[in-house]
Amino acid sequence: MTTSESDPISHRIAVAIPCYNEAAAIAFVIERYRAALPTAEIVVFDNNSTDGTGDIARGLGVRVVPVPLQGKGHAIQAAFATLRDFDIVVMTDGDGTYPAESASAMIEPILNGQADMTVGARRPVEGEKAMAPVRGIGNFLIRAAFRALIGSSPGDLLSGYRVFNKHFRETVRLHGGGFEVEAELASEAIGRKMRVIDVPVPYYPRVGGGVSKLRAFRDGRRILWTIVKQAWRLRPGRAVALLVGLMGIALLVTKLLL
Repeated sequence: MTTSESDPISHRIAVAIPCYNEAAAIAFVIERYRAALPTAEIVVFDNNSTDGTGDIARGLGVRVVPVPLQGKGHAIQAAFATLRDFDIVVMTDGDGTYPAESASAMIEPILNGQADMTVGARRPVEGEKAMAPVRGIGNFLIRAAFRALIGSSPGDLLSGYRVFNKHFRETVRLHGGGFEVEAELASEAIGRKMRVIDVPVPYYPRVGGGVSKLRAFRDGRRILWTIVKQAWRLRPGRAVALLVGLMGIALLVTKLLL
């Protein structure tokens, strides 16, 4: 690979920031990504914020794309459509939990042709209480369901910090409108045999002390249902085998109890 092919300056890079009510953090996030990726275009996908998030971003000279359909999945679909001409798209959250300083390390495998998607594998910063215990348990259970129904997850299954090349964005078709979109991205990567590389990144508490928009039980059910649907579409044999196995266990337990 030539120097120009692996040089970020020779590629069109965009930073897509899906946002819903992130006024406390958005200026911080924009400032950090401008410093980390000075040649990239930063685009905020404002998902009906009522706290002035979009106005703050515009005031900083950032392009803001309104996303009228509520949900992170709709914002990411809008990002894929709006940024289709860019070579590389960095997706990050607008709450400051992901370090902009790790973006270059995540972009490098894309530039070198080693990956179609890189995933920021979250490593909660010790003592910072970046991830609530119930979310940690939920992540474990969801990863277990994904592994059983679809296969080994490429990277941190529910990470919101990802980098995509153009091939990935042109090939994958997203349907989920909410937080299940990350599970959809991971399952599509497996089903379409995309190359995925995990890049460990620190995971910090939200800037400004805001509250996560994710609701553990409600969104957990949606994520699990998405995994089931994707398994039936992408891995029907595995899904049927697992169902038959569970039914067999249930019958055996019933006989033992009778």
